[in-house]
Amino acid sequence: MFHRRWLWLAAFLGALWALLWQAPASWLSAVVWRASGQHLLLAQAQGTWRDGSALLVLEGGAGSRGATALPGMLHWTIGLSQLWRGELRARIDWPTVSPQALQVDARLGLSQSAVALRPAGDGPDAPWQGALPLAVLEGLGTPWNTVALQGQAQFTLRGLHLESVAGRTRLGGQIQIDLPDVASRLSVVAPIGSYTLSITGQGADAQVSLRSSKGPLLLEGKGAWNGQALQFLGTGRATPGNEAAMANLLSLLGRREGDHVQIAL
Repeated sequence: MFHRRWLWLAAFLGALWALLWQAPASWLSAVVWRASGQHLLLAQAQGTWRDGSALLVLEGGAGSRGATALPGMLHWTIGLSQLWRGELRARIDWPTVSPQALQVDARLGLSQSAVALRPAGDGPDAPWQGALPLAVLEGLGTPWNTVALQGQAQFTLRGLHLESVAGRTRLGGQIQIDLPDVASRLSVVAPIGSYTLSITGQGADAQVSLRSSKGPLLLEGKGAWNGQALQFLGTGRATPGNEAAMANLLSLLGRREGDHVQIAL
């Protein structure tokens, strides 16, 4: 009788493992949705959670009706060969965003976890580059659907890694987002400018900087992200002769002080 019970238990565990092994990609969609604060959804998910594809949708969060589908299907594969060591490796292919596949290395622990991103097959400091239309930000709701930005966001990730220790997240490496020739529905002048946003991990804090390279709307600022909150101070101003055309945008950015507005996050 005892031997038979062990056989039944082994059969049950085997069936459970087989079920989990072939679990549908929609299971992963639920995980991503919760982990992103209800901002990212894997729609039209196909395949399994280990080897699947989906359309990534950007949402405004709980209670929001806005949603924007990002271009093209992304495909992922998750390797479990090092799971016994608490490590996972995933590969993400998203050809409409980048010709480079993205490799994600994760180390899981009870008190400390880490995630590193790099181009698949390259070294940890090799840059990964991609681009997305700014119009997808409208899915986040206000104020993005009011500003209605147009143009391309060009991403460069270099040596990017995240660590979570005792509930606090630290960022290492660099993220650079180039925004050339940005336009907005609130401005009859197009483009309103070209900008670069840089995020660089430095110890406990990540340094954030924004600068303009050209255009009638000049934006500059610096800040820091400590893993829990962002602090950012900057200024926005219109170039001479464009004050009236930039007035609506500047009023959304911050409090007016003389010929500029103060931006505080």
